[in-house]
Amino acid sequence: MIHLERLPKPDILVKKEKEWTEKFLASDKSRPDNSKYAHPEIKALLFAMSSGKCFYCEQKISQDYHEVDHFIEISDIEGRELAFDWDNLFLACDNCNGKLNNKVLPADSVLNPCEHTNEEIEAVLDFENEHIVMRNNRDIGYRTIQKYKLDSPQLDLYRARRLNQFYQVLVAIQKKQNSEHRDWLNPLEREELRRFTQKDHAFSFMFQCLFQKTQIL
Repeated sequence: MIHLERLPKPDILVKKEKEWTEKFLASDKSRPDNSKYAHPEIKALLFAMSSGKCFYCEQKISQDYHEVDHFIEISDIEGRELAFDWDNLFLACDNCNGKLNNKVLPADSVLNPCEHTNEEIEAVLDFENEHIVMRNNRDIGYRTIQKYKLDSPQLDLYRARRLNQFYQVLVAIQKKQNSEHRDWLNPLEREELRRFTQKDHAFSFMFQCLFQKTQIL
């Protein structure tokens, strides 16, 4: 998870949010119309906000992905009011969209990538290889992992694959260093490694944690 800057509200919500919300509240439906809160214009902005990644776990997802998530769930009383609220709409992968409900872990008890800074996230979450763990015994880190199932075997596998890609690059660089009889990274090599921490790359926070511990750069 990394901090995300919320982009301006899409035009479709500027025009339709009040109307859609009033109709939903007046209905007996348990959930709002997915074609509205997951409107293409909304999804496009959410996709741009997260650089094509799940808001929670940073897994890369396809641009035509349909799972727009409500941070505060619609099943909550206040959630119904926020069914089309721009600040309540997130993009989530299958894993994270199957989160624990707010009766088990309330939304205000976990990290919100659009509200918490990178420094606040880094203070409570860490990685041991591909495994995400809480840092400094902070409950909010533990609750965030539990709510979004960030420690699922599926995500561990995806992160392990990404780590393997990184180590392949690192080994290739080290072989080149040895052949050239040097023990330092040139600018191109630094950039090749640093790209794993860029926000548009999958699991960038995991690599930020790795670099801090190993001082590779």
